[in-house]
Amino acid sequence: MWRYLQYIIFGLTVVLLTIHEIVFVQAGEQERVAWYEGATRAIEGRIRASAATWSAPPAGGVARGVVLFVGDGMGMSTLTAARILSGQRRGNTGEEAQLAWDSFPAVALARTYNMDAQVGESSACATALLCGVKANYETVGLDSSARFENCYSSFDARVPSLINWAQEQGKSTGLVTTTRVTHATPAALYAHAASRYWEDDGKVPPAARTSCKDIARQLLEDEPGRNINVILGGGRRHFVSKVTQDPEEPDKEGRRLDGRNLIEEWSRNHRLRNVAAKYVANKEQFESVDPRKVNHLLGLFSYSHMDFDVDRNTNGSGDPSLAEMTIKALRILAKNPEGYFLFVEGGRIDHAHHYNNAYRALDETLALEEAVRAVMKEVDLSETLLVVTADHSHVLTLGGLATHRGNPIFARCPMLMDNRIQRYCTATDPDTRSQGIFYERLARIPFRIHRKIHRKICSDSNCNGTKNFFEISSKGDVLRASLSLKPITRNQYLEAEGKMVKKFARTILVHPIKAYLSPRK
Repeated sequence: MWRYLQYIIFGLTVVLLTIHEIVFVQAGEQERVAWYEGATRAIEGRIRASAATWSAPPAGGVARGVVLFVGDGMGMSTLTAARILSGQRRGNTGEEAQLAWDSFPAVALARTYNMDAQVGESSACATALLCGVKANYETVGLDSSARFENCYSSFDARVPSLINWAQEQGKSTGLVTTTRVTHATPAALYAHAASRYWEDDGKVPPAARTSCKDIARQLLEDEPGRNINVILGGGRRHFVSKVTQDPEEPDKEGRRLDGRNLIEEWSRNHRLRNVAAKYVANKEQFESVDPRKVNHLLGLFSYSHMDFDVDRNTNGSGDPSLAEMTIKALRILAKNPEGYFLFVEGGRIDHAHHYNNAYRALDETLALEEAVRAVMKEVDLSETLLVVTADHSHVLTLGGLATHRGNPIFARCPMLMDNRIQRYCTATDPDTRSQGIFYERLARIPFRIHRKIHRKICSDSNCNGTKNFFEISSKGDVLRASLSLKPITRNQYLEAEGKMVKKFARTILVHPIKAYLSPRK
């Protein structure tokens, strides 16, 4: 009885401390250091709450590996509908089903907004998630001093990401996505751009091209992008010139105006560095890659975004699945004795919702879940941190007041209203009144709400469930601390720019539930 009472006291204490500690003075929000300091206070508050509740000393070790899964647009209603669909595909009623992350020992909610927008979008939300600093709408890898499409405002606004910090610790890094690898969410890992749309030089304003690199060039030329071990996704068009035909879609050409082929340059640079590297463009080439013999892998499987999972094997493209890409990446990265950080995005959940295609949105969610389950089987969970989250939510609404238990999630059901038979469904996107995979509503209203975070922390024996509520920008600090990485201060930014030298800030160790991470020895 006392044990259960401890759980309850601990959960309430964490929630109260977190809500209290993450209140920022609005006037200081534009200072990136304020975000780091605020996250530090919140994390330390959780440590104090845990220490006051648990008599046992911290156990376990620093996470050797971190895998961060992001479902783009995967909000609460999407999760609920996907959970039901998952159960119904197994022949059950569906409501009782569980997704892979439902059993994680730590579950939390986070609020999202951009510095200049009440409802966030992917690039600014990804900057908060991956860099720990809130950003302005449609900017990427920059703090709020940068202005949208203003190249020169970005020079002093650049912020590092989890990949920077992981590489500084000697860890291998990778990104896997079903979108273009230069798209809004993955770009926040390595790029700094005043517009998320500057994916190639043709999108950068002519006056800014000499001063601000496009996102594709930053990925393959600059740090930390050029040091990323595994890059898998779509978007070949941003890496080749306008006179280069796409190998899968010969009626389409690249979009670069500078005449460069960045893919060939990537391969040549790795050969000159005598690095075991390989480029692949289709599933056959991908499957031939031996993770034991390759340390750097670049895979661009489509002209633009990769196909929706339901379409992968029906249109002849034969792209690898998200789970297949994730496991291949993991096996390459895991060879590093110093550990690794892997980012995995189910990016097309968002796109299906934009099309108001509920079937594909939920199917993409389950494809992400398949990747999570594959990783859970692949890694040693006692030394690996798994995080499942989203950058924002989307328009899917759950109604279904009169639906019976087990009603197919996409099916019609009758409801008597105003002496008429009205047809509606449990899941409306805003209207899913079809069992077909192609059904789309003509009108759509973008609306993003709170997203859910699911975290699986090193040793299950050292974890107990709790619920929390905190800023999206705090998640970067939690992940950084899980790898025993050092927080970034203003002085470190200036030092990196050659302006001044200061001592590094001390390492923050995260202990939000039961002590599960300890300092590196």
